Amino acid sequence: MTVQDHLQRFYRLQREYIMAGHAVQIVSWDWRAMTPKKAAAARADVIGALSARENELLCAKDLRETLDFLTAHADLLNDRDRACVRILKRRSDRAICVPDELFNEFSVLQGKSEAAWEEAKRQNDWELYRPHLENMFSYTRRMMDLWGYEGSPYNAMLGFCEEGMTTERLDALFSELRESISALAAKVAASPVEIDDSFCKTAFPVPQQRRMADMLLECMGFDKSRGLIAESEHPYTCSFGLDDVRLTTHYYETQFLPAVFSTLHEGGHGLYEQSYDRALDGTVAGCGLASGMHESVSRFWENIVGRSQAFWEYMLPRLTEIFPEQLRGITPEQMYCAVNKSGRSLLRMEADELTYNLHIILRYELERDVFEGRARVADLPRLWNEKMQASLGMTPRDNRTGILQDIQWSMGQFGYFPAYALGNLYNAQYSARLKKELPFDALLRAGDFRTIFQWKQENLYRFGSIYTPDELMTRVTGEILSARYLIDHLTEKFSALYQLKEEA
Repeated sequence: MTVQDHLQRFYRLQREYIMAGHAVQIVSWDWRAMTPKKAAAARADVIGALSARENELLCAKDLRETLDFLTAHADLLNDRDRACVRILKRRSDRAICVPDELFNEFSVLQGKSEAAWEEAKRQNDWELYRPHLENMFSYTRRMMDLWGYEGSPYNAMLGFCEEGMTTERLDALFSELRESISALAAKVAASPVEIDDSFCKTAFPVPQQRRMADMLLECMGFDKSRGLIAESEHPYTCSFGLDDVRLTTHYYETQFLPAVFSTLHEGGHGLYEQSYDRALDGTVAGCGLASGMHESVSRFWENIVGRSQAFWEYMLPRLTEIFPEQLRGITPEQMYCAVNKSGRSLLRMEADELTYNLHIILRYELERDVFEGRARVADLPRLWNEKMQASLGMTPRDNRTGILQDIQWSMGQFGYFPAYALGNLYNAQYSARLKKELPFDALLRAGDFRTIFQWKQENLYRFGSIYTPDELMTRVTGEILSARYLIDHLTEKFSALYQLKEEA
């Protein structure tokens, strides 16, 4: 068979694999956004069966043969096909190591674990969830040993979630970040400046918040003819191609900012999924680059845009039309200060921009330590509380505000938490470049989100998953990832907000 013959077979097999993945995602979407609680176990079985089929396609002999041949002739392929072969081979090499029985068991347990987490969180019942989480860790560790790794066992997950990243490299980035953030947070806490955000915490009816979410997505450029927004306990985004991208958010009747920022965040994910080059659609490169880069584009809209004063100068009058009683007389400067108010929070989802990364580092260290054998799942609530006290000076009042607050571990989504902090690091670095090339604040004040979108489309979105994170960052900024851009961004912003004096 010629290279072209193998490519034709690769296109067909790739499409079958992608369609199977879409089936899993559609059922998962239905489950999280619509399924009755008592149907959760049965839906988990469906997801398990579909995931097994997706895995079978990854391990199929004809796909393996084609991937091996095309990998050996990669120099004859164009950039798109070379990237698709690289991506699918990584997945196939990983899948072929795991026996079908083990994978199928894990897939079913994964669905049941997620359902157990939701109920355990509702009841504040750690013991209801603990055996499910033990399954997620133990099954994942069994698969890690089959996949193989260098250095820390955690690298087996981290390197797959974030191609090119290692525990050793991440430890160095996080150490520098934590040292700077902790010092800055201490200065902010000691500042006499007090910020009033009480006007953000009153009655904000959900129907009006839905109007607000639609308006925010429209301003960002999210195309609702190719996507939609629904509601779920934990906001998230999924995509079935360029023309079917779905988001969820969550509304609280006594405050509106959580919905503002979850909508901007998930809308950022959604824009990425709607904006890669159409020539990539229907390929494994036809999606946003996981996982830190995907989090970077969402946190760009959430933090760099949504927590800027220029954004509120444009947006506040429009939100006042939706909430005339609640926001009457509030100025853009007041809103800017309120959305950037720094304070210790038990909940990651409610953490301010300054301390958010401390929450991520805590989770990273805990899952890393379990996989490295330095911690037991049964001890996680205690270890969580100890780390919260050490890093933020707070102890959770219950497990709902501690170990049970996040969905990710219940899904076996280990190695992903670092992506949120990596996203902030990527985001700060390429945003520094964007601000050198565009009059960023002036564009926001004018409501010209389109020009900002076009810059991101040209520099980030259109490439989908063709490049690795290091390749893309070098392409956009001229250097690989550094912690100093985020440290500089946070230092400049919070020093001004809290009137911190420069040290001599």
